Amino acid sequence: MLDNLGRQDPTGQVDMGSTEPPPDTFIRRWIARIFATYVMLRWVIVAATVLVAGIAFSSLAAGVTASVGWRLAAGVAAGLVLPLLVRWRLRSMVTRRLGRAPSLGGAWFFAGFNVVALLTLCLGFGDVTGTALRRRGDWFLGETDGYLPRRYRRGMTAVGRYLERFDLPPEAQAALDDAARPQPALPPDLPSIKFPTVEGLPPLPGHPVLPRPAAWYHPLRGPHRKMPPNSACRFGARRPGNRPPECELGHCGIDLFLPLGAPVHAVYSGTVVKLQRNAQVGGIAGRFVWLQHKKGKVISSYVHLDQIRADLKIGSKVEGGEAIGTLGLTGIKRSLPHLHFGLAIQHSPGRRRWVDPEPLLWFWHLPTARPAPGPAPGPAVAGVSTPPALPPAPGLAPAPPVAPPPVWH
Repeated sequence: MLDNLGRQDPTGQVDMGSTEPPPDTFIRRWIARIFATYVMLRWVIVAATVLVAGIAFSSLAAGVTASVGWRLAAGVAAGLVLPLLVRWRLRSMVTRRLGRAPSLGGAWFFAGFNVVALLTLCLGFGDVTGTALRRRGDWFLGETDGYLPRRYRRGMTAVGRYLERFDLPPEAQAALDDAARPQPALPPDLPSIKFPTVEGLPPLPGHPVLPRPAAWYHPLRGPHRKMPPNSACRFGARRPGNRPPECELGHCGIDLFLPLGAPVHAVYSGTVVKLQRNAQVGGIAGRFVWLQHKKGKVISSYVHLDQIRADLKIGSKVEGGEAIGTLGLTGIKRSLPHLHFGLAIQHSPGRRRWVDPEPLLWFWHLPTARPAPGPAPGPAVAGVSTPPALPPAPGLAPAPPVAPPPVWH
């Protein structure tokens, strides 16, 4: 066999030459890969900063306009148009001074500009930005449900709460100061109905009368803490009609969803000040109950109820965590059964200011199955158990039977 020079190979094989590329080919390939990764990473960073800036500014705009077009315009203007204008202006100024046009970084200018804009929003206006992201950071998703939308909403809520560092409005701090912090621990399995005692004698053995500490309760039972599922259900969402200015686009409360007939609980001990059992008379509110708390300083509203406890009337006293009705869809035209829950500060008769209750719900206890005493026997309520009867104490008359669960009308 001949070698590459036409000579016979001593082994009898022809040397076809090395198949490995020269070293400089490997270097060029790695350089090309690194450059391609850099270009891809650069555009991913630019696109991410433009998208995040657009979401932040469009969420701020969503508090003043319900138009999808204007919200999109605000996001595009903040993420794309404004950086372009600033870059063009800077290039013009530098060109007049130096006589040549600088590049100003191109795509990196967009990323840097949007990062600076986001830092300005987060550090200088964190409370406003956090509130906007928590309430309306998912406005473009509408009522879309699914794994990815839920994960996105959960992340946006976490970011909004972190930036917001929720503070009560100045006029609400005195009345709701204890509602905006973790609630005191409750005694385990403490019944809502106080056991009878004889005046002048201690409580019956084994049945102490323990005072229930004043605390705030979530209006819906657990085990999971129900919160507004999307921007259309949160405070300030779009609603028709003339509404107070603090309600932004009209929604003076939040919508919480559970199946029809789920118990609705009083969030704090108080007095019934408004009650409507006739769904037709209630109009878009349907059946509802308003409670007054803290000597008239705070109002809580429970709207779209399916049934209201039969013994409740204007002036009735209720305890925090006590069931007052069931969740329904009265007055609702295009939605699933839910509870519209509102919270307001009462300044004077006929003058109140609504506040966003969503940040407060994170601190409140989840109510347990604690029935309220009813005036007469009635059908049992699902999930509500009756406390056991008391054994008679030595030398005392047998304790009267515990009242049955409430009747719902």
